Amino acid sequence: MTLLSLELSECYCLFANRTKQYCGVSPRASALSETYHCLPAHETSTSLHSVRAVGRLLRKSWFWAWLDTVCQYRRSRIGPFWETVNVLVTIGGLTLVYSAIFGGNLIAHIGYIGAGIIIWSAINAIITEGCQTFLRYRTLITTTNIDVEVYVARTVLRIFITFAHHLVIYILGITLRIVPLSWTSLLSLLGIALLFANGFWAVTVLAFICARFRDVQLIVRNLLQLAFFVTPVFWDYRQVATDHHFIFDFNILFHFLQIIREPLLGNVPSAESYLVVIAVTGVGSALAFLLRRRMQPKLAFFV
Repeated sequence: MTLLSLELSECYCLFANRTKQYCGVSPRASALSETYHCLPAHETSTSLHSVRAVGRLLRKSWFWAWLDTVCQYRRSRIGPFWETVNVLVTIGGLTLVYSAIFGGNLIAHIGYIGAGIIIWSAINAIITEGCQTFLRYRTLITTTNIDVEVYVARTVLRIFITFAHHLVIYILGITLRIVPLSWTSLLSLLGIALLFANGFWAVTVLAFICARFRDVQLIVRNLLQLAFFVTPVFWDYRQVATDHHFIFDFNILFHFLQIIREPLLGNVPSAESYLVVIAVTGVGSALAFLLRRRMQPKLAFFV
């Protein structure tokens, strides 16, 4: 009972009592039985090769991610939309400053900057939350045999839930005719899928490294602040001189921005951006696999 009380706070009880039955049993019983028994460490290497096991992992992780969101914003009037308000204020402030310095039409800038800030918020969250994933769940890691993929998926899906709330800003932009809506916009769904698919290996790599070397988290945080200004999040890369295009051409984060932002603005992303993202997905997944294979047996000692 002590172990469960560490993971499940009072808000879980409130959430569970208001939730319908989960897979034929109570939500609490189902979630606990799946988390603590469905994916033991000694079976994971074989069970995750099946689509059914992956589906069960995502379903379980989604439940915990949703619960994390409910608990984090308990007793809040608008919940995760506070993060959306923060993003909206940032968009407004940067648009005003950019228009005042570089000139141009305010309406023309707000769509570009708004899409960039929304996407960057997800990228920023994946990196920063990834560094803290195993440290946040250190109690469960040291006392249970839950597979690490549950913690990784739980983190990524929690970020996705918050990101989905930010899409309200895009819907507002469509309503006010600030951004266009066309069939090209559907390509953004592919970009979002690729972004969060990469989130799984990114969180895995950062979680292992930051659990082993605590100073890396602070280094990543500082580099991320620099990356925000180097990456064309709010400044227009098309205004950069041709001989300086290397600033963003070799920036991986720029290509992740492009495959989502360009469709949202009614444009088709370049094939180069898709190729870079796919290549990063393959290399990153291989790195995560090797790192997990090497460091997972000692993870309990790292945290």
